[in-house]
Amino acid sequence: MAINPNLFIHEADKAALNALKSVPGFSTVLKAFMNVWNEKQFKIRNMSTNLRLSEEQLPKYYNMLPPICEKLGIDIPELYLELDVRPNAYTSGDTNPFIVITSGLLETMPEELIPTIIAHECGHIACRHVLYRTMGKIILSGAIAALGIPGIAILPIQAAFAYWMRCSEYSADRAAVICDGDASKMAEVCARFAGFDKHVQGELNMEAFLNQAVEYNEMMSEDQWNKTLELLMYSYNTHPLNAVRAYECLQWEKSDQFIKVKNYLENNDTIDDLPLEWSDRTYLYRDYREVEKEIRDYGFTNIKLSRVIEKPGFFTKENQTLQVTVNDKIMYEEGDWVPLASKIVITYYSPLTEEELIKLHPGERRMPNSSRYYSRRYVDDVINELYDAGFTNIKVKEVFNGNERLSETVNMISINGKASFSRDEWFSIDSEIVIFVNKFI
Repeated sequence: MAINPNLFIHEADKAALNALKSVPGFSTVLKAFMNVWNEKQFKIRNMSTNLRLSEEQLPKYYNMLPPICEKLGIDIPELYLELDVRPNAYTSGDTNPFIVITSGLLETMPEELIPTIIAHECGHIACRHVLYRTMGKIILSGAIAALGIPGIAILPIQAAFAYWMRCSEYSADRAAVICDGDASKMAEVCARFAGFDKHVQGELNMEAFLNQAVEYNEMMSEDQWNKTLELLMYSYNTHPLNAVRAYECLQWEKSDQFIKVKNYLENNDTIDDLPLEWSDRTYLYRDYREVEKEIRDYGFTNIKLSRVIEKPGFFTKENQTLQVTVNDKIMYEEGDWVPLASKIVITYYSPLTEEELIKLHPGERRMPNSSRYYSRRYVDDVINELYDAGFTNIKVKEVFNGNERLSETVNMISINGKASFSRDEWFSIDSEIVIFVNKFI
């Protein structure tokens, strides 16, 4: 079964993306980028220059892709092989993202690690990183002139993009860990990128490699100057440091979050907890019946409906969802884990039907319109409307009028002697309704 990316997106990824979007000028840069961005350029380049993998072209590598996409719940992207001695893999595009692996990657990595790298790239697609990462690569490459943005103005955005891109790698690493079932292969990939390629003689000591990350973190935390040097050296890097990435993966593998995700994927029929596939804002204003069906399809069964009959707002429509609470909580996020038996209450707006209203007013009927509305309407139309509404005791009295144009129109209506009434006001069926009709003399 597919997994919601909110279950593995790294906390730093979310925070860095929010920080990026809040940098002054970001919206201007995004708008400028979208004006010149053309996804077809990448398609042309790949189709003309690189080798597209498929079931007919190097199927050994292509067939690694579909099972990963199924697990992450994404469409199968195009996969290309690029001639480049540098070991690398990257994902670009937007509506039709694609993955490129280099010949240097196949030379450097053992074959059993290639699916892990492909899963990492698919993780970028699942987390919806691809457009911003493509934009970040172009901006960090120095190709700013095409956007028409002064170089000095782009510096804070470049730094924010680089930081977010580094953080986004942690989320993609977690996607690979989920697809593999543990962090060992992703940690080995990091070690291979650090220098231990498949032609190196000897065995990899992963514990020693991870100790590098521990010592590095201690070195950064014990001296502010070291932290400053790190910032100066790596502030424009788009990828985290290899040892740190491996350490992050193995730490996450030990977390309750990963254990729950793994249990959810492997033992779906016997789980006690489920991740929420929606936030407290997802279902607002949608038809409550669709909302209930979706939540049941996710596996929750303890669902209650709470009806509001008074219209809460001018633009509120009938059957709209007003709120969905989980265990009485009104604020929660997509990806939060909750018990399978959680109480879910869907509050929606639905006014009383005509039948329900009649039951509340036995022996009564609603006035179709107000007293002002009926003034100067033709008397026969008014009589028919009142009979159709259910009223039976209707009388007509003539009022002489010197205006021929008003002849046979309503002068006024009284109900039980009451000359002013509003639309939808309730009266007894046998109320005495007197229609005073204008007569020309």
